Amino acid sequence: MSVDVSRDRRPRIPITTTYKIILTGPDGKVLKVIEGENEDPFTLSFVRLFYGSLIAPAQSTNIYDVAGTQLFLFTPAPPPGYPYPAVGIPYPAAALCLVNCPGTPNAPYTLKLPGIWLFSSPFVYDSTASNIYSSLITSVIYSPPLVSQNISGGIGSTNTITVSQNFINNTGSTITVASFAVVAAFYPVTSSGLSGTPYFVDIAYYNLPTPLTWSPGIALNVQVSFVVPT
Repeated sequence: MSVDVSRDRRPRIPITTTYKIILTGPDGKVLKVIEGENEDPFTLSFVRLFYGSLIAPAQSTNIYDVAGTQLFLFTPAPPPGYPYPAVGIPYPAAALCLVNCPGTPNAPYTLKLPGIWLFSSPFVYDSTASNIYSSLITSVIYSPPLVSQNISGGIGSTNTITVSQNFINNTGSTITVASFAVVAAFYPVTSSGLSGTPYFVDIAYYNLPTPLTWSPGIALNVQVSFVVPT
């Protein structure tokens, strides 16, 4: 009898993400391209949400939304006496949403659109997303994000999911971009289906090696690719 162990012996490649930022002038000419890679971009909220999806609804867990509010999952209320902004979500959560997300015009955040968010200060990886929420760049034009995929599913293959989004600096002033985040809409599930208004949860953050100077009239295209081996 023989045992095929080829899969166990193949090199272990972690989930990584790459990013590309393309600056384009008003005439359509590409002015600059910035590329980078991050082997550990995922936020604590995303990790806890993944864990919570495995234990639901037998055990409660909590995550932060982008504004620093604690979302206590699978429990009707925050712990008694909890002194910080918090809500209880007694039902299991639906999948995260980036594209065509219902209820987002009513979301209680400065920016109502999930996708890639731009910040003027760097993200500190041992903190919550809310530590730079006040640095969110909101005065520019955010186009809706697009999501594409190249998934084969075969053993030993590399699968890629890409989030891309366009932005235009229409402020008349130069803006500094130091970091960006992938932010998703997050919906509690009730007996009637999805709740009407989602929470926004950060998935992954990226600090630029050098802050980007963004001149008026210049368009940005930001692409984030999640590379997942099988």
